Amino acid sequence: METSASYTGIHQPQAGPSRKRSNADTVRELNSIINKESSKTKLRRLAARKKDEVKPFNPICSQTTLQSCKIMRETCDKAHYEPIIRPWTDISLGYCSYLNLCYGDPMFVNNPSLGEGNGPRGGVKECRYMHFQVVPSSSPGSVSPHDTAKTPILPERIRKKLLNETEERDGDVEKYTPPPVAQWINCDIRSFDYSLLGQFQVIVADPPWDIHMSLPYGTMTDDEMRSLPLRSLQPDWGIICLWVTGRAMELGRELFAAWGYRRVDELVWVKTNQLQRLIRTGRTGHWLNHTCEHLLVALKLPADHPKNAPIPWDSHPTLRQLRKGVDTDVVVAEVRETSRKPDEVYGVIERLAPHGRKLELFGRKHNTRPGWLTLGNQLGDSQIAEEDLHDRLSQKYPSQRFVFVSI
Repeated sequence: METSASYTGIHQPQAGPSRKRSNADTVRELNSIINKESSKTKLRRLAARKKDEVKPFNPICSQTTLQSCKIMRETCDKAHYEPIIRPWTDISLGYCSYLNLCYGDPMFVNNPSLGEGNGPRGGVKECRYMHFQVVPSSSPGSVSPHDTAKTPILPERIRKKLLNETEERDGDVEKYTPPPVAQWINCDIRSFDYSLLGQFQVIVADPPWDIHMSLPYGTMTDDEMRSLPLRSLQPDWGIICLWVTGRAMELGRELFAAWGYRRVDELVWVKTNQLQRLIRTGRTGHWLNHTCEHLLVALKLPADHPKNAPIPWDSHPTLRQLRKGVDTDVVVAEVRETSRKPDEVYGVIERLAPHGRKLELFGRKHNTRPGWLTLGNQLGDSQIAEEDLHDRLSQKYPSQRFVFVSI
């Protein structure tokens, strides 16, 4: 029978009496491993040779970009990454998932593995995400990251097409500039007069679902949720994002149908702890402990829109302003205070619907965010920056304090 020691990678004698491994043997083996030249050390050694003997290896600077490196030191002989900013690049979208193998970036148009033509697997297409290139070390003949003469650019016809489409799409949108401060209203959401608020392009809600478990806060019944007049708060094709867990996943879909919405997508928040490991125990979950929460995304359908008819994504002006396909449907983030959701989710929503007013229901103080209006019953004194909204609230609720923030 093979002994367990054979799985350790230590040579075992095939015959003869077994002997206990001495400390001296262990020390010698460890020293041999420690003194073995690593790949990184070998590359550095090769880099020290004459250039005509071997192509030198130039490691990437730990500061990554040249701009960050100059803040720390005056000169640096290592290589750096620099972003490639072109006229059509939208830095708010973040990094391209394909980076140096993007089918749509002109820098890699001559890569034979990417093919040719304008199809999905080759050729030049419009990619608005950020790409990077390596900037050689500061030496004679180094190429500047902004040396566009050596960087291929998109054909003029494609560049004009991209710019014209952007202008045409944004021309359909009635742009709204939100206040640069957070606004919130402390109220009982079940009885609040929503007619004072106006309408919102985006609504986010994290309801206190009755999940039949002991929770450190009050909950709302299913009927109370159904009676919320959310439909009156949005124009047609408005977006609603509903946090659900457990049985609330099915209830959320029922509420969408009752309110006149159609579910179009879903985002998953994978919860981690401070050690960046998955949460394995929690208050939620009957059969299994839940390590994630779901954010259902739905569109408000016009009253005359047939139930099973397709959504006119490309022909309706309100839908054309949505930035679909920018983010993924998974966010991995650390758990913080009770009911506090990841900040990354707000970025996903704001990039999906960059225009229009935004409202969050059942929020707490940590949910308040510039450009958003938050409603909840644990917010303290209300703060309002829109003068007309402040006047309506003060007139309707004269006994409540609404702090006006002048911009």
